[in-house]
Amino acid sequence: MRRRFGDLFTMPTMNGTLVLTLTPEGAKEILAGRESDFVVGFGVEAAAPIIGSNSLLMLSGERHQRERKLLSPTFHGARMRGYAPAMLQSAVDELEGWSPGREIVAHERMQAISLDVILHTVFGVQAPERMAAFREAVRLGVSEVSPGPIFFKFLQREFGGFGPWARFQRRLRHLDDLIYAQIAEARRQDEEREDVLAKLVGARYEDGTPLSDQAVRDQLLTLLVAGHETTGTTLAWVLYELHRNPEALAKVRDEVVALGPDPDPDALAGLPYLGAVCQETLRMHPILAEFFRTVKESYAFQGYQIPAGITLAASILVIQQNPELFPEPARFRPERFLERRFSPWEFAAFGGGHRHCIGAAFAMSELKIVLATLLSRVELSLGLERPLRTVRRNLTLAPEKGVPMRVERWLVPAGRRAA
Repeated sequence: MRRRFGDLFTMPTMNGTLVLTLTPEGAKEILAGRESDFVVGFGVEAAAPIIGSNSLLMLSGERHQRERKLLSPTFHGARMRGYAPAMLQSAVDELEGWSPGREIVAHERMQAISLDVILHTVFGVQAPERMAAFREAVRLGVSEVSPGPIFFKFLQREFGGFGPWARFQRRLRHLDDLIYAQIAEARRQDEEREDVLAKLVGARYEDGTPLSDQAVRDQLLTLLVAGHETTGTTLAWVLYELHRNPEALAKVRDEVVALGPDPDPDALAGLPYLGAVCQETLRMHPILAEFFRTVKESYAFQGYQIPAGITLAASILVIQQNPELFPEPARFRPERFLERRFSPWEFAAFGGGHRHCIGAAFAMSELKIVLATLLSRVELSLGLERPLRTVRRNLTLAPEKGVPMRVERWLVPAGRRAA
């Protein structure tokens, strides 16, 4: 499309008319818009059957501002430090099943870790039997949902209890039962808890009213859907890139080892080179191809007046491969993120503006803690004969074949493998 039409063009899609920019300047104009300039649109409503109408992703205008203000403290400051031990422990627990010679699919194993992190830190699940029940309910009710009925409303019929939509509804109701039981338990407990659910049930609007159970449920599922697969996918891509770039892998290990045999998880989350590795991976392998804003009334953009209902989009994929911003864009070079800071319209992995990802700091901490734990304890190798392609996985982009790897050997003695 760029070769045919240049850096700005209009295209029809199944979700409406799209105006797509391929430049950081165009992305900056979109992100400069006020929240009142846009409404939620362009495919976001497809997620409503799962995450619900109270989800932060489904809101716009003053209500979005109000909900975001209420939720934001949960993911910043001292609260973040409280989540770090659970992130480390989830990685250690996953390693218990690894042994030299085992073949793994990194995407699957990293998603298992990211799900456990969310269940522990966000949902507040602790009991092993309840963890198992949640894992299975999430797998059936969210991870393995057939995309057809989600994207095509005419398929959202139960047909007497048969078919994919009826099956999805049954599985989602089962997951909801578990979630509402978890919410009820959180409301009953008096002791101080650090999980996100406990903070949500304790949160109050400016007038003193709490969130309803339905609103808490919708935000929990939003954090699950937005944070589970995306983090697991990024972890898999990081393992892929590091094992194709042994010099960068050695630098990461040196940085972790320098913290001593039992590093504090908060120290792991602050490692600069490992953070740059995660950012460079997200630059080369963004989870979403574009970010979108649907015009509410009328919006001046790139010399045009865009009418209401048209969606503006910026291509994260293209902008983050711009050689003027990122020389040798196909080369994995984490140092570029240590040499300068990039604006949200240049590096847009977490979006920007009034809809910047609320869990960005949480995600970066999890990426660094999990990777530091894995890479300092085991040696892996890639089971690939050629570079991996990026493929579509429902709404997100992911590595084909899930990054097959092999466990080569332990790097720490048996007595130090527990957290």
